[in-house]
Amino acid sequence: MDSSQLEAFIAIAQILNFTKAAEHLHISQSAITSRIKALEASVGKELFERDNRNVSLTQAGIAFYPYAERMLRLSEESKLMLSDIFEHSLILSGPGSVWHYRYLPHILAFKRENPQVAVKFLSNIDPSYMIRDLLLDGIVHLSIKFDPPDHPKVTKQLLFEDDILLISKTQHTSPVTASDFLSPDYCHLAWGAPFPEWFADIVGAGYVPSLETDHSTIMLTMLLQEAGFGFLPRSIAQPYLDSQTLFELTCAFEIPSIKAYALYLTDQHDHKSVQLGLKLLGLS
Repeated sequence: MDSSQLEAFIAIAQILNFTKAAEHLHISQSAITSRIKALEASVGKELFERDNRNVSLTQAGIAFYPYAERMLRLSEESKLMLSDIFEHSLILSGPGSVWHYRYLPHILAFKRENPQVAVKFLSNIDPSYMIRDLLLDGIVHLSIKFDPPDHPKVTKQLLFEDDILLISKTQHTSPVTASDFLSPDYCHLAWGAPFPEWFADIVGAGYVPSLETDHSTIMLTMLLQEAGFGFLPRSIAQPYLDSQTLFELTCAFEIPSIKAYALYLTDQHDHKSVQLGLKLLGLS
């Protein structure tokens, strides 16, 4: 199998339409069909069930999908590693909020000081996938994760601890209580551990928020547009608190802080790219 076959498989698996997947890849439908037939011959299984109207993954296709993603990513990253343009490469992964609100200036400063290093940072990735596949497969050199579990092959170093604050566009005179989280004015985002467990203990089993997002910038934008109140890390909220664009609310419960760690393969500690990553994050 080759990368073009994997690209075709992933595109169809996501779009569930051969014609639209071919258009997405800018190839003909006959070409994408040929690639899938070759891939199925290579793995010895049918990966799609298809008729004149519908396309769906077979059980083999479902099982193969995460491996296809990993193989394609490895292929793409190997091109970066072998590039003749740069002396070194550095690939990092972590939550978008960490890159956007805390480390983006570090990345830009690092690039100015190290123009010979190709830097790639990933954000739109499931946190468990960051460690299970990206880090252990050697696709990324460092991952950032909130409160990660211990792993025998992984070293973790504390990057920072961030307070979680209850924030609103308008000031409140009385403390926010558990019943207030049932209000349509509450906007929810499940920040890193131990926040989800702490919040679940307060609101109880079966709780469903009136409004919820999984994106920090969308959360901030909603609060700035007077959507109500919700939790934000201090690193995101502080500039708006300083300008009194947003206000910190008093909470009837002590809110836990969150801790972010840099993770890398222990046996790769002396690798040039890992050392560059630690330097970028201020850990060396």
